[in-house]
Amino acid sequence: MNAVVDFLSGNFSYCMELTLFFMAYQGAMVVRSGPNKDGQMHWFHAYVKSILTGLAGGWFGTLWLGLPAAVMANDVAMAAGTMAFVLANLPGGREFGNSLPVAFFTTMFAQLFRALGIVKFVSVGFNQFQSSPSAYYPIPVIGPILYGIMLGNMGGLVLKGIDGYLANGMPWPFQNGACV
Repeated sequence: MNAVVDFLSGNFSYCMELTLFFMAYQGAMVVRSGPNKDGQMHWFHAYVKSILTGLAGGWFGTLWLGLPAAVMANDVAMAAGTMAFVLANLPGGREFGNSLPVAFFTTMFAQLFRALGIVKFVSVGFNQFQSSPSAYYPIPVIGPILYGIMLGNMGGLVLKGIDGYLANGMPWPFQNGACV
């Protein structure tokens, strides 16, 4: 049972590296299996789209608060994003990434990345907003939670835009963020 708790709380060796890689890999696979399914997109266009789809919260989140972009402050993020892009775009990379065992591990670690990231972003939001709570409650509650939920959805918003991302109702990542 301790191993499960350690995993779900991100308390294991190489947690940051694994979750970053698989989140970036999930973004790269979304681009490789969607907009670039035929492999016709210029490599740099596909690369930027993959990085932004997988790691958009780390690019934009802290900038909203006037803090440095988390992706730029940590070289591991760009290294993971680059490795994920290369793996997804190798010959046979789309088939490999869509295979059941790879998709399972990708989803498992990417969801752990999102869950841990939402907790971190809510904490960052709370720390930034705590000096100016509303007149009705002594600490900020709604703002930090919404901040965390939005950042867990930045990849979809960047890839599809607001209308495309929300056209069919509330996407799973929004529901995921609301439950964390």
